[in-house]
Amino acid sequence: MTTEKDVEALATNFDTEEPPTYGAVDGQKDDVPPSYSSLYGEIKKASEESDGNVDFAKKASALIAGSIGCTIGMGFMLALPIAYIVIGAMYLHDCTIQRMIPIYLIVMGAFSAAKNLMSLGERSRNHREDQSEKNANPNPLDGLFGCFILAWFIAGNVWIYSVYTTVNMSDSSDANYCQPTLYLFAFWATTVTYIFLGLMMCCCCGAAIVFGSAAARSENSQT
Repeated sequence: MTTEKDVEALATNFDTEEPPTYGAVDGQKDDVPPSYSSLYGEIKKASEESDGNVDFAKKASALIAGSIGCTIGMGFMLALPIAYIVIGAMYLHDCTIQRMIPIYLIVMGAFSAAKNLMSLGERSRNHREDQSEKNANPNPLDGLFGCFILAWFIAGNVWIYSVYTTVNMSDSSDANYCQPTLYLFAFWATTVTYIFLGLMMCCCCGAAIVFGSAAARSENSQT
C-alpha cells in the first residue's frame, strides 16, 4: 500500500530529475532537436516573413518552382511536347481546313521540349550545387523561349478555335476536312491548358489567403 512518504519521495524525484535530451532518446551525440527542412515549413516561414499576400505569393511560387517535386513534374511534362511533335508529323498533310494546325503542334512541341530540358538541366545543376534559391530565376534564353511559346500558343488558339464550327472530320475529300485525331488532340490539349492554368491560379490564391491569414493571426498573437 502506498504511504504518504512514498508519494513525497516520488514527487521529489520528479522535481530533481531532468527530462531526457534528444541525444539520449535518439542516440544522437548533441543535445539539440533534430533539424529538418520541408516545403511546407519553408512556405510557412515565407508566410510569416512576407509583407503581404503579393509578396508571399512571389516567395511561395519561387519555393514551389525550386522544389524537387516540381523538377520531377517537369520531367513528366516532357511527354506532352513529344506527343505534339508525333501527332503533328503523322498528320502533317491531313488538315485542309487549316494547314497550320499540324505545323502549330510540331513547332509548339519542339520549343516546349527544348525549354523544359533547359529548365530541368538548370534546376538539376542548382540542386547539385545546393543553390536551390536560384531555381526560379530563368536565364535570358529561357525567357525568350517563353515569350515565343506564348505568342505561338495564342496563334494556335486562333487556328484551332476559328474552325471549330465548320470542321469536317468524316469526309477527307471535303475542303473543310481535318483528321479527327489531329484536330481533337489539338483542341483538347489547348483547352486542358486553360483548365490547368485556372486550377493553378485558384490553388495559388487559396494558398496565399490561408498562409496570409495564418501569418496575420501569428502577428496579432505576438502583439
